[in-house]
Amino acid sequence: MKTLGIDIGGTYLRIGMIDKELKLSCFEQVSQTSVLGGDAPRRLAEFISGYLERSDKEKTAAAVCVGFPAAVNRERSIVLNAPCVPGFDGIDIKKILSDALGLPVFIEKDVNLLIQYDLYVHSLPEKDNIIACYVGTGIGNAIMINGQLLTGFNGVSGELGHIPVLDSAEICDCGNIGCAEMYTGGKFLAALKDREYTNTPINKLFAEHGSSEALKNYLSHLAAVIAAEINIIDPAVVILGGGVLSMEQFPKEELEAKIRKYTRKPQPEASLKFVFSENKGENGVIGAGIYAHKEMKP
Repeated sequence: MKTLGIDIGGTYLRIGMIDKELKLSCFEQVSQTSVLGGDAPRRLAEFISGYLERSDKEKTAAAVCVGFPAAVNRERSIVLNAPCVPGFDGIDIKKILSDALGLPVFIEKDVNLLIQYDLYVHSLPEKDNIIACYVGTGIGNAIMINGQLLTGFNGVSGELGHIPVLDSAEICDCGNIGCAEMYTGGKFLAALKDREYTNTPINKLFAEHGSSEALKNYLSHLAAVIAAEINIIDPAVVILGGGVLSMEQFPKEELEAKIRKYTRKPQPEASLKFVFSENKGENGVIGAGIYAHKEMKP
């Protein structure tokens, strides 16, 4: 039995088959805009059908899982809000894809699939409290409580980047004022580069200016937000990853030290375990496949 994993991002759409040993095959990465746009749900269904015709001629796929960079409803059927993937808001995409493909379909928030990958790759126990923070344009956040993904009453838990920062007038993409990710995400770093380090490529920001006061302050803001969740959840493991942490010479040890500084003593700080996720394109696809395998078990 194989499952089909799909990771829809703001730039790329990635897809692949995952077998029962959780190995990836037939991986493809295409421009998101080349697949979606217009009637996005229909075009996604057609793309998946075409992929299955090319890559699964023996019809081994037993289920499909799609990760969206979006808020998803509690029933995991409707995309509530996907600002960087237009055309899906309010749509019962699970039913549309199930009807079109004739297969069971699961949809999830993309970070809830990334954590599935990291649990598998790092052999982490799925019985404890675990949190994951993937720092990209904003902060992707996944939370597991006693081995179960926390989804919340409305399905939209884990919005760590939208903790409010007092005395801020910055308007977030979500529409609120003063969200933490306005100071802790990659979007902030891009604005900082344009303002103060115009001749530095964004990926070299920490390599060339890591000792600057501005980037030290950035690390402190990021650490404080992550520590706030640690103090609430009391996790056994903290997974840290995302595009920002993959930037050249990003000071991972310094970030960890700052998180520990803001975490309550003696516990949970003394027992904290940090795992750094490797930022690879196929992570979300494999995580989606793992999720589907779990959901298909009797």
